[in-house]
Amino acid sequence: MIYFGFTIYFKFLERKVNQIAHTLIIILICGISIVFSMSFPIILLKEIPIDFRQIPLMIGALYGGRRAACILTAILLGYRFVLGVPDFLSALFVYSLLLLLWVVVLPFFKKAAVLKKKLWVALCISLTAALSTLALNLLLLPLAVTAAFIIFAVLIIVLQTIGLLLCVWMIEKAKKEMILSKEIAKLEKLKTVSTIAASISHEVRNPLTVTKGFLQLLRDPQLSNQEKNYYISTAVEALNKAESIITDYLTFAKPSLENVEVLDLQHELTNISHFVEPYAAMNDVEIKTNFQKNSLLAGEKEKFHQCILNIAKNGIEAMPGGGTLTIELNRFKDHAVITVADTGIGMNKEQIEQLGNPFFTTKDLGTGLGTMVVYSTVKSMRGSIQVKSEPAKGTRFILSFPAAEQSGSAG
Repeated sequence: MIYFGFTIYFKFLERKVNQIAHTLIIILICGISIVFSMSFPIILLKEIPIDFRQIPLMIGALYGGRRAACILTAILLGYRFVLGVPDFLSALFVYSLLLLLWVVVLPFFKKAAVLKKKLWVALCISLTAALSTLALNLLLLPLAVTAAFIIFAVLIIVLQTIGLLLCVWMIEKAKKEMILSKEIAKLEKLKTVSTIAASISHEVRNPLTVTKGFLQLLRDPQLSNQEKNYYISTAVEALNKAESIITDYLTFAKPSLENVEVLDLQHELTNISHFVEPYAAMNDVEIKTNFQKNSLLAGEKEKFHQCILNIAKNGIEAMPGGGTLTIELNRFKDHAVITVADTGIGMNKEQIEQLGNPFFTTKDLGTGLGTMVVYSTVKSMRGSIQVKSEPAKGTRFILSFPAAEQSGSAG
């Protein structure tokens, strides 16, 4: 019970609680363990229960601090009094001395930087507690010192010490794994930031280099007006590309909505399909629409358009030999569902799981920013995305949004 409780706590819960809650949880785990240990003792010797109550008591003191040690000692003595075990004053004297010992030793345990030192401190505490308890019981209680008693006492001391050391080892291991997982999470964030920075730098540098080159060519006084206009238009086009990349990045980095309005989805999807038709025609792709039931959506028009356009553009580019792009709209209960499906090359399971990750793309010249924008925009509108795809069988993006009920409301 002690192993289970502390392993779960230190592995999954410790990072989520403050210091007060930390102490209270340790008191709860150890207090319950003390009560169970005393309720079901190993043996009764002269009506004195022999058990491992000192293990949760020492664990609580080591990891909960002096306050926990005092409260757990009070729980132990109080429950002993309730059980009606004789010689309460002797127990009070014994555990008061042990409490003073733990108060002195606890700082050494907390300052120990390595597991080996912590185990040595725990070993000293366990042996001192067990031997002092045994010695005081022999002095204060009428117990006969026989060979069987000595063997039993040694066995109890050994088992208690092993139990405490195992608890400390498992707790420290769980804490180390938690710290390691935090460090890994930080490293992953730093890696993501560096990847984004490197990719943005690379993608923006290319059009800027083009712009710089053509601006330098404009210095040539022998250029004709036609050449000048071509250079200027090429430079502007490159700058527009850089601006588009930066806009995509900012949309991903700041997915919150600013100009929220109620959108008529059938109207907006019709406009988007008309807008993308020329690009589809260039790639021999037919666009089909199927709006079974109209719905309203509270969102930002420009970001919504960008989201659907990115999916549609990716779908068209996934059909290099031509195909059909289908845009559907339906309503299920209180959600508007938009489906964008293509008949292109499709994706495998591993590729689907990577969608939305920074700079993952299945295209040779893609940056992955467009898909990230889709995911961040849908999330900002409290929606969800489901992707279904198989290699050579096409891809379906299913977007679900909470529907707005009144056209005059933006909420």
